[in-house]
Amino acid sequence: MDIFNTVLDKVNLVICGIVTVAFAFQIIYLLLFFLPAKKYPKAKEKHKCGIIICAKDEAEIIGQTIKKMQELDYPKDKYEIIVMADNCSDRTAKIAKKLSSDVKVSVYERFESDKKKHTVGWALNYLFEQMGDKIDDYEFFVRFDADAIVDKNYLNVMNDAFESGVKLAKGYNNASNITQNVIAGVSGLWYIRDSRFNCQARNALGTDVFLVGSGMMFASEVIKQDGGWFATSASEDTEFTILNMNKKRKVGYCKDAILYEDQPSTLKDLFNRNVRMGHSLHKLFWTKGWGCLGRFFTSFRYCYLDMFLNLFFIPIAVLCCVWFPLYYGYEIIYSACVGNIALLTQILTTIAYILAFAFLIPFILQALLVYALDKKKIGVPFKKIVWSCIMFPMFMIVWAIGIVVGVFTKQKWKKAKRNVDYIYGVKNKEKLLKTASVCKFSTFNFKK
Repeated sequence: MDIFNTVLDKVNLVICGIVTVAFAFQIIYLLLFFLPAKKYPKAKEKHKCGIIICAKDEAEIIGQTIKKMQELDYPKDKYEIIVMADNCSDRTAKIAKKLSSDVKVSVYERFESDKKKHTVGWALNYLFEQMGDKIDDYEFFVRFDADAIVDKNYLNVMNDAFESGVKLAKGYNNASNITQNVIAGVSGLWYIRDSRFNCQARNALGTDVFLVGSGMMFASEVIKQDGGWFATSASEDTEFTILNMNKKRKVGYCKDAILYEDQPSTLKDLFNRNVRMGHSLHKLFWTKGWGCLGRFFTSFRYCYLDMFLNLFFIPIAVLCCVWFPLYYGYEIIYSACVGNIALLTQILTTIAYILAFAFLIPFILQALLVYALDKKKIGVPFKKIVWSCIMFPMFMIVWAIGIVVGVFTKQKWKKAKRNVDYIYGVKNKEKLLKTASVCKFSTFNFKK
């Protein structure tokens, strides 16, 4: 039995070392919070942009989203809205088609019988096939989800980056419903944290930023050179980042291009989103992740190691949720059975210290720091978000468990619940379901 316990202890030390290395890179980005993001000079020309909105059964919100996109502070003849209505069973496409104004709206519809191709990646693949030579009408694209609300200056900031030579870029992810409840606040703070720490540090160090689906900018020449869109996995944004890394295209970061997204407001919705992410990223880790590690050792480009470690968090989540409970549970039961009270006390004390000083306190401090640094962008009083900061470690718990479930299962697509009151600041949700003509709201409060 002593030999068995010794082997277990050594295996645990190895796993602890692996987990520590994975988290160390995230800690480095956190410690570099003082590095300023790169600023791009004001563009001399307004380049033609195509705003792509991917939507599946979004009749409830698509009209107001388009209306808000048409109000951006950018020359109306210099951008158009392209709606990719993907396998919709509602009035999404019909509503979108009625909303052309001084900013043109084009609608493409896709009905795919193969459910394996019911992903945003395949929708974008279809869209660019259908656009054909029309791709030449635009100099760059910005892709959004149907719930996206953006700062009015979004396109100007992306245009500055584009004219400076940036072919791919990511904006700053914020939340439209961050004060709705603790769950929405925790989820919103997580993505704000990623923008403020990870993206800004990568950008300042001159390495690649990772693209996130909604809000990504890419030059039309990228699509033309590649002959279309070929990142078709369920994690198309990460796959697209890797494909462009392989072509030595760098991804920039525009901290002043602010995107407000609707965050999950229930534990069920947050968990389900993480399950879907876990399933798709797990596949991507095994198909693309190890290739990134191999390319790091042949090219010595840090971005490949960074991407590998980012995807490596999927098996790390499995280790944390499976190995640690089993190992420390066994240690507690064993020490109690043999009557070794001193050992039992030592184990419980170790667990308490690990939870407190390696998990709870660090994550709470991260939430507090990100609020202190970006409170103007977050735009809400601290008293309205204090409990989200305190409960911030909860996100990692739900994230890790959801990832593990996603690794071992496959969840069917379910329509996300939209927190309409918080996205648009309107009270009568039913109005959004009637006709496109209801999109006449003149007020909008994303800091509600």
